[in-house]
Amino acid sequence: MRFPLIAFFMKGKAKKGTYFKKYAAKIVLMERKAKMNKIKKFLLLLILLCFLLAGCSSQSSSGVNKEIKFADAGWDSVKFHSAVAGTILQELYGYTWSEVTASTPVAHQGLISGEIDIMMEAWTQNIPSYDEDVAAGKLEEVGVNFDDNYQGIYVPRYVVEGDEERGIEPSAPDLINVWDLKNYPDVFKDDEDSSKGRVYGAIPGWEIDNIMHKKYLHYGLDENFVYFRPGSEAALATAITSAYEKGVPVAAYYWEPTWLLGKYDMVLLQDKPYDPELFPEGQTECPSVVVTICSSNDFSQDNPQVIDFLSKYKTSSALTSEALAYMQDNKADYITTAKWFIQEHPELLKEWLSPEDAQKVLNSISGKEASKLSSLYKFPVNFNLNLEKIDAAFNSLSVQLDWFFGAIKGFLNTFVGAINTLLSFIPWFAFIALVFVLTYYANRSFKNSILYSALLFIIGGLGLWNLMLETLSIVIASVIISLLLGFPIGVLVSTSDKADRIIRPILDTMQTMPVFVYLIPAMIFFGLGKPPAVIATTIYSIVPMIRLTNHGIRQIDKEVIEASIAFGSTRFQSLVKVQIPQALPTIMTGVNQTLMMAMSMVVTTSMIGASGLGMEVLLSVNRVEIGRGLISGSAVVIIAIILDRITQGFVKKSEVKTNE
Repeated sequence: MRFPLIAFFMKGKAKKGTYFKKYAAKIVLMERKAKMNKIKKFLLLLILLCFLLAGCSSQSSSGVNKEIKFADAGWDSVKFHSAVAGTILQELYGYTWSEVTASTPVAHQGLISGEIDIMMEAWTQNIPSYDEDVAAGKLEEVGVNFDDNYQGIYVPRYVVEGDEERGIEPSAPDLINVWDLKNYPDVFKDDEDSSKGRVYGAIPGWEIDNIMHKKYLHYGLDENFVYFRPGSEAALATAITSAYEKGVPVAAYYWEPTWLLGKYDMVLLQDKPYDPELFPEGQTECPSVVVTICSSNDFSQDNPQVIDFLSKYKTSSALTSEALAYMQDNKADYITTAKWFIQEHPELLKEWLSPEDAQKVLNSISGKEASKLSSLYKFPVNFNLNLEKIDAAFNSLSVQLDWFFGAIKGFLNTFVGAINTLLSFIPWFAFIALVFVLTYYANRSFKNSILYSALLFIIGGLGLWNLMLETLSIVIASVIISLLLGFPIGVLVSTSDKADRIIRPILDTMQTMPVFVYLIPAMIFFGLGKPPAVIATTIYSIVPMIRLTNHGIRQIDKEVIEASIAFGSTRFQSLVKVQIPQALPTIMTGVNQTLMMAMSMVVTTSMIGASGLGMEVLLSVNRVEIGRGLISGSAVVIIAIILDRITQGFVKKSEVKTNE
């Protein structure tokens, strides 16, 4: 039925009589009822579909008792063991499981608070309060995962023995003990201070980091070596792998079991025999650490069958390394590796479980068909990208163009060092006076200038003055480079619509990309320290300079530009003498935003070894030291506020001049 047409026709005829009016109204009512019936049918189908999906979900998740939250402390072995335990508990008891990413100290606190249920690798030596917390009943030690590991200062074997296949001559043939490093500062040169060598320490926040630093001081390595904190496990691994691929010397703290030591031929430097009294002072070799399995108290009480299984869960460093090597060689994920490991070592299941339960787990993961309902939740397409080739391409590029990236790194080291030297040369009182003058000139507020100067004085009083100068040197260097590159690019884009269409999506990508992604190529090509920090900060902070320069010039009235050309100006003269001065307030806003974004990268770049206030914040987070974190974080905020007020003042002044 074509109700709209009939109704229209009948409405027209209704003028001739009452009959037609009533019939037209009836037709319209029938049309409305038909529409309502269609809506009701659609809603009914939607409700039935929701019930169907809910039923599928409940059926597929039947038997699930609870989700187990494993601690993900950031390294491969703990993720692997979480996958093994999670897979077994899922297949045996129907548990679901997930991982909570946290550093070792933070994960330890998460166990105490109950936010994390299980930690499969608690490196007890790296947690200062571990024994006290267990004794106080704040968490439960379920069992020992393994205790046959090694850790200490490693160097590549080719440093001591050479490598004929790669054409590498031994550069330190007599390097046997840790204290022998003192004789080879020229072999392990520091990137930032060529007069000294560099030894990479442990991860900031780990207790072993304090011990390794004491060892560094005990053997007098501080005379001609720099103790370099890498900031994160990923940064430390990148430093070692990058050096190994290039065939250059590197001395760094590391531990077993890890895929890195399974893949690369590294030598553990010898030390004096272990002494429990002298070891905390860094005067002996590191003992094998007891790596335990821990549980929160609430989870332990509510899940006795899980705790019973984990109390019997025991592996070894060799078994763990075997699994990690399989994962690395086959590019497998943790769950796939866990299932391979369980099938490869059924004897372990017999130790952990009853014979019936062990066979049940083996049968479950040995290739039986999954439930048909699972296909509803599994994405049907997998492109299987070869990420290994991408990694290999970047590593190969870093090796082949090492001379190029080395030159840039050397320039950035010199540039940042010069800025830091200049800032350090200014006496503290003169520095504060300079800030007072700049803030007063920018804002014409005597009270605010006094306040900013007082806050700066407080930073110095808290012992953070030198760290502040290091942070400022990185920020200033990054901002200068961003302005030198961003301003001309912004001007170029403003003069061409085609260039604007090309650059705009690139800028959108740069601005929305997670900042951590910028750290990866920076580490690969430029190592660790200040140079990669400047590179990553520049890439992140250059975007507003380009955008606002482009926007500022484009928003100028075209009649003003045409008038300048009509009076005899060339295109270039019009750009320099008319457009850029008119756009100056917007451009200065870009300078302000670039500066603020550079400051926001301070803490992030500490993860790749950039020293300064960011490293203090990172240390406080890793060690869960609230007071230290508040103080160092407040210092970053104070500097950001002062820089923002100065640049905002200049923005306002430029607006006034433009309006005049």
